[in-house]
Amino acid sequence: MKKHILSLAAISCLILSMTACGGGNASSSASSSTSSAQTSVQTSSESSAEVSSEVSSGETANSDLPSLEDYFNSDIMQTVISATKEQYASQGISSDMYAEGDELHYDFTLSDIETTEEDRAALSESLKSSMEANADAFLNTAVQAKAAVSNENVVVVVSYFDGAGNELYSQSFSSADAE
Repeated sequence: MKKHILSLAAISCLILSMTACGGGNASSSASSSTSSAQTSVQTSSESSAEVSSEVSSGETANSDLPSLEDYFNSDIMQTVISATKEQYASQGISSDMYAEGDELHYDFTLSDIETTEEDRAALSESLKSSMEANADAFLNTAVQAKAAVSNENVVVVVSYFDGAGNELYSQSFSSADAE
């Protein structure tokens, strides 16, 4: 059971990191099970970058960029987000993505898994290592979002939960840290 939980956590980290950086290197054991997910997530990430470019270039002429919340809630971004959520759901991960003030939240729930306190500690360490290894990608996401919106700072908040709603791990990445 513990190996199953750790495998799912590793796969979810892999998928998240691909979303954050538009693709990535997968280990040979995880790549076979996530190759179709990688293609779909890369497409969603590329679409998001195109949307960012379109919105910021269209708004730059007026030199009045939208707020992070307005940008995130735009029809075109919601289309990209819906496709991304569907991809995560096909991998057994429910996701909630939203903007609130200066924060861009990615909440991932491993729906089929309920953990014990001991499991949560092990998963937390695994997720922490994975998040630290991908910190540059998350910082880059915050910087790119900051470039498309009027907010002075954008913070990407990534959180993982088990099926019972217990938080497994959460970390924030600020565009201000990249400066």
